Amino acid sequence: MPSYSAVLSRPGVARVMGTQLLARFAFGMMSLAIVLHVQQIYHNYTVAGIALGAETVGAAISGPLIARRLSKWGPRKVIRLVASTSSLALIFIAFYRGPEFWTILACLIVGLTSPPIQQIARSVYPSLITAKQTSYLFSLDATLQEFLWVFGPVLATMITATYNSASAVIFMATVQIVGTYLFSRNPEIGEMNIPKSKRRLGGILRKPIVQANVLINLFLVASFGGAEVGTVAVLGIAPSGIVIAALSLGSIIGGFAFGHRAKTKWALLKFLTLVLIGYSAVFFNPTDLVWITICWFVTGLGVAPAFATMASMISVSFGTADSAEAYGWANTGQLLGYSVGAAIAGIVIDNVASQAAWYVTGFSGVMAVIVALITVRFNPPLNQKDA
Repeated sequence: MPSYSAVLSRPGVARVMGTQLLARFAFGMMSLAIVLHVQQIYHNYTVAGIALGAETVGAAISGPLIARRLSKWGPRKVIRLVASTSSLALIFIAFYRGPEFWTILACLIVGLTSPPIQQIARSVYPSLITAKQTSYLFSLDATLQEFLWVFGPVLATMITATYNSASAVIFMATVQIVGTYLFSRNPEIGEMNIPKSKRRLGGILRKPIVQANVLINLFLVASFGGAEVGTVAVLGIAPSGIVIAALSLGSIIGGFAFGHRAKTKWALLKFLTLVLIGYSAVFFNPTDLVWITICWFVTGLGVAPAFATMASMISVSFGTADSAEAYGWANTGQLLGYSVGAAIAGIVIDNVASQAAWYVTGFSGVMAVIVALITVRFNPPLNQKDA
């Protein structure tokens, strides 16, 4: 039987996985750090939600487009160029104190030049493992990435509380450029040859499995947007990082316990149902710190397994030429979902009540389950065997 240790012992896997986690660490801080920074500058959650939405919409637009450039320019050149531009935009955001428009525009640029680290890593992974190790690898990848969401929000709030919000944004820019450079130095990345897809841009969206993947990612991550912005508004800055990290802690435990067990076409629906249970429970005590923490932990138990299952579905369904773009569109779904979730949560917080954000999380969770149920017949089998 394959195991996590067997996967990590494969040549190049630990190195590629480790450097991509470092390169993506800034993403674990970014959503909360941007909300904290913009809110502290302009004293308005709606502006903070729009700024974060601009960043995520920019990344949603650029994901599939940058993925197409990988085959033409090569992964190493592409990610170094966009990471440098994105980091400079973050530095601007940290120091700028003028009208809101330019801060929002800079956030959009950060998104438009977001380096496609995850897409590249997940496209190269199949070449490093055997077929029967696919579910283990993607489960491990999705689970370890939850450490970004455990330590990222906590670090963002710690730096903001200890120094100021600008320091957190500068830290993100530094980590992003250093991590991206180290990731790009991997020989597997430098030697990676991504064939040019025979499909037109967006042609992969005709595949039902990609359509389902995009929609489920959209609704699932929209729920995160509502949860994060709502947690800050309901509980305040100080405890919010730790409470949000509880969701990721649950995801880490769930990933190691359940992620590799996704064998049937019903697995994704089961994981998403677990996520919805956690979201639904928060309504019993919507302002209590301990209860919200417990609910987010329960929600997290299904998160990493759900992401791992969706990534495995793309891996077993497409070759290298199309998988990078498919992952790009899935990432677009995630980013659009977060932008919509965060923006709507910010609006209802300012105009209704802080805990009204939980309706955003609950509705998004319900929609993710509904889409998963409707599209379950398109799910490919994941119990792969070596050829």
